[in-house]
Amino acid sequence: MSPHVDMTIDSVAHVKQPTDGKSAAFDKSALVLYVSMHQVFRIWFVPFHRSPVSLVTVLRLVRDRQTNRYYIQQQQDLYQPDECAKFFSVLRLAWLAAVVWQFVATGLCVLGAVVGGPVSWVEENAVGGNGEKSVRE
Repeated sequence: MSPHVDMTIDSVAHVKQPTDGKSAAFDKSALVLYVSMHQVFRIWFVPFHRSPVSLVTVLRLVRDRQTNRYYIQQQQDLYQPDECAKFFSVLRLAWLAAVVWQFVATGLCVLGAVVGGPVSWVEENAVGGNGEKSVRE
């Protein structure tokens, strides 16, 4: 979309657990590196539009045994839904709708747990549950 993409890589270290809140993980047996990063997209035909987004990039690596270096074989960028909404919405209305929907969905989950909790308790304790002994016994 844009001829120039600003990118900041938060972390790619895998030796120690980062203490600064940034994250990366390396699966040495599968040669997969997970990198946390930020990008700023600019759409060339919309003046002054910037979309700062955070993402996790999955890098599948191959190892050259002669030089003992790793090379990127495949890259997959994973965006959260609200980050995608930032990218596609010029006025950030889609991002706001995604955030509001996340709060509504969370509220519905909490309501379902509150309403369904007593029903589960009755099924497990009064009716007999699934026939297995309870952990409390």
